[in-house]
Amino acid sequence: MGEVISYTDLVRQHQISLLEHKRREYREREDYLGRLRRLLFQIEGQMRQAEMLQLQVFRDLAEDFKIPIAFPDLGDRVALQEFFLNDPAMLIFKEFLAERLSAPDCLEKLAELRQKITEPPGA
Repeated sequence: MGEVISYTDLVRQHQISLLEHKRREYREREDYLGRLRRLLFQIEGQMRQAEMLQLQVFRDLAEDFKIPIAFPDLGDRVALQEFFLNDPAMLIFKEFLAERLSAPDCLEKLAELRQKITEPPGA
């Protein structure tokens, strides 16, 4: 006759098997998360670089049209968003770049803005 395996040995073997299975499951997910994190880091870097290039367009336009603009710190995302929503020059540039304003209209609005900026207060 065959050897009888005790219940405690069966339970122990089952628990060991369960632990090994859960470890493999965890490692697979952890490896997958690690790959996703690396990919996300690369994508964030590329997005940040593209954002900097887009900001450079605004800087170049402001410089070319002699409009003084004080950009907020690039690390302050909230201040940067508020800046783009509230700065009159940025609003004009955004409208033009979004093709909601023609080049002649943009030039006219920039001239008006530049005049307001250079006028002394109370004039």
